[in-house]
Amino acid sequence: MRRRRGKKEFSAYSWLGLLFLLCLISFGALNLLCEDRVFSEAENRYLEQRPVLRIAGIMDGKFMSNYEKYQTDQFFARDSWIKFRSGADRFLGKNESGGVYLGKDEQLYEKPAKLKEQVWINLDAIQSFAGRYSGTSMYLLLVPGAAGVNPEGLPAFAPVENQAEQLSEISGYLNGTVREIPVYKTLREHRGEYLYYRTDHHWTTLGAWYAFEEAEKVMGLGKAPEMTAYPVTNRFQGTLASRSGYQVPSDTISIYWPKAEEQLVVTYVEEQKKSPSLYASKKLESRDKYGVFLDGNHPVVKIRTMAESDRSLLLLKDSYANCFVPFLTASFREIVLVDPRYYYGDLNTLMEEQEFTDILFLYNLNTFLEDDVLHFVLEEPEQNPTEG
Repeated sequence: MRRRRGKKEFSAYSWLGLLFLLCLISFGALNLLCEDRVFSEAENRYLEQRPVLRIAGIMDGKFMSNYEKYQTDQFFARDSWIKFRSGADRFLGKNESGGVYLGKDEQLYEKPAKLKEQVWINLDAIQSFAGRYSGTSMYLLLVPGAAGVNPEGLPAFAPVENQAEQLSEISGYLNGTVREIPVYKTLREHRGEYLYYRTDHHWTTLGAWYAFEEAEKVMGLGKAPEMTAYPVTNRFQGTLASRSGYQVPSDTISIYWPKAEEQLVVTYVEEQKKSPSLYASKKLESRDKYGVFLDGNHPVVKIRTMAESDRSLLLLKDSYANCFVPFLTASFREIVLVDPRYYYGDLNTLMEEQEFTDILFLYNLNTFLEDDVLHFVLEEPEQNPTEG
């Protein structure tokens, strides 16, 4: 009898193992058969593509590392699995998924990045750039995330970096060539208001407005024109919701429209298209609804205004700047936006071609801490050897 029961147990385990093996083979086959995706609308980011096999990549381990990232990004039904996992985690009482915390009042918080060596490389590059163009006023505006401004809303005992301390360290490192625009205090004071989207890592236009009030003082800007806030959608589900899989209520996006008619021309340089508006209403029909501001991210955007000003601004930025720009158009006759993540031009040539009076670096703190391309864009041009 024991032997028979043992056979039954062995048979059950065998079937279970066989079922598991079949699942692995099936998912492997589906991964091979399905076409690789280039962009994830759910996560609003580009996905890893199959790495090129090279001897050097095998030797230094980069090929395997990149291949693991590729497999993770291209896994069959990835978005559905993320939602399933987060639902299971939430059922078990876990409040973190994919680097996103589920906080109080169903607010999602992006996990703050650590202060790494890269930040000092970026700051050195900015200050060196400021030294080369000392005739231009330069400013740095770093925006803390929701977790930094309102840590009280995080789950109990959530291990997070203190962004107030990080900003203080960065401030202490600046040597005076670049003026800091401090916004932490004012955002902290207004933390009970709708400063950050519930489902997304971006700040709202209201958060950008409070930051502009601080920039206004430091940069000596004129008052922004009187504006009215208009909600344009209440169905915004951002990247934190899609990355974590948490199901939380949708956000409302509002745009600030000047009461007096404003004439301007927006030129998307790489795409060779123009628009008379800072807003792209077609984006409200897509998943990337935050793209309503300046049509999303572009390498270079030039804005020509009718402002009674002789000032021109170069804005080096990430996507946090997109909803901040409408407050600047009354103070500058021209604004040129450069997103270093997508920019392959020569910034020094751009500086020579256009006489900027002001340069503003505006970044979400998390992005700035992890940015590894900005210092390349700011590099000093190579000197041609003198002919003998």
